[in-house]
Amino acid sequence: MTLTKNHPGKPAPLQSIRILDLTTVLAGPYCTYQLGLLGAEVIKIERPGQGDWARNGSPITNIPEFSAQFVAQNAGKKSITLDLQSDQGREIALRLIESSDILVENFSPGVADRLGLGYEMARGQRKDIVYCALSGYGQDGPMSRRPAYDHVIQAISGITMLTGTRESVPNRIGPPLFDYLAGMYGAFAVMAALRERDRTGQSQMVDVAMLDAAIVAMASTVSTLVNGGITPQPNGNTAASGSPASGIFETREGLLSMTGNQEQQVVRLCRVLGLDALLDDDSFSTTASRAANADAFRRLLASALQQRTALEWEELLAAAHVPAAKVRTVMETMNEAHVAHREVQQQVQDPVTGHSMSVPSIGFKWNQLALGPDEAPPRLGQHTDQLLAALGLSATDIGQLRSANVI
Repeated sequence: MTLTKNHPGKPAPLQSIRILDLTTVLAGPYCTYQLGLLGAEVIKIERPGQGDWARNGSPITNIPEFSAQFVAQNAGKKSITLDLQSDQGREIALRLIESSDILVENFSPGVADRLGLGYEMARGQRKDIVYCALSGYGQDGPMSRRPAYDHVIQAISGITMLTGTRESVPNRIGPPLFDYLAGMYGAFAVMAALRERDRTGQSQMVDVAMLDAAIVAMASTVSTLVNGGITPQPNGNTAASGSPASGIFETREGLLSMTGNQEQQVVRLCRVLGLDALLDDDSFSTTASRAANADAFRRLLASALQQRTALEWEELLAAAHVPAAKVRTVMETMNEAHVAHREVQQQVQDPVTGHSMSVPSIGFKWNQLALGPDEAPPRLGQHTDQLLAALGLSATDIGQLRSANVI
């Protein structure tokens, strides 16, 4: 279902807030996408003739003008093309800052200042601007000027050395999760800074680093190291808890991921698997004894799990309040009725071709609604003339800027 602007119950806490989006590819655009889903107007500045690099990804069926990568975090935005390295382009950007509440950029540290669009310049244009800078390593520190991509941050964070077994590491996590985490932290930071701006009337600057986000997201693992003195090790498909009743197991058909961390979970698990007798066996009756005989306990579980399919065990264990799920492909997950019911993906219609495309919702429900975008992603420069006219430029002025490749 696509929620429209006129939906009577749709929350829009950022209605009347304007965001100037100077970001590309993923973390930055995802940050502003989430804010747009909360009602903000997002103006995306793109390079003339090229646009966001993500536009060059895998084309969407029936809408070849868009890439699957671009539409994942740009629906509902307005696109204006500007050459920020030109004097005229920079002047227009500064005028847009005057009417914006928030500016988000993900240049390498120092680039925004060189363009004349850094925090000090921005708050000179708008004294109460909320300025968000996203980067790989942050705006300060010994590594701050280094370029970064998600898989590079995965490597330097240590997570690639924890993903897999001791024999198979390092392994990159499949999706660019740290890009998305940085985008989420960016949106969170902007919301907090906006509240502080409204409270104090002062400009705010938030510095969001992918590496910071990665380390914070591994909080329990990091705490085990820095507070417990225990070096984390790759455990393959064994759960982080180390419980022999947790992990991924083969079944008669398919793989099953299940969790038996707490004593009551283990009791219920054994009952569902028909292994009640183990609960009275001194070798397996307590957490300590099961840990001491972990291999034997896992072999007994594995043998019992061969009696049914992963989907059958998933249903039986869920009914017994034991966390468990068949290991699925992304395609299998997206075909689940539950995912459709939650409206995690929503449809928007391309006004040019009439075809629809699927885009993500905000990822939670608000007043029982899954917030999605109201409009399709913009074509490159789609709103350039409209936004420049709103600044007072005439059709002749806009034509001259276009001839000079400023827009």
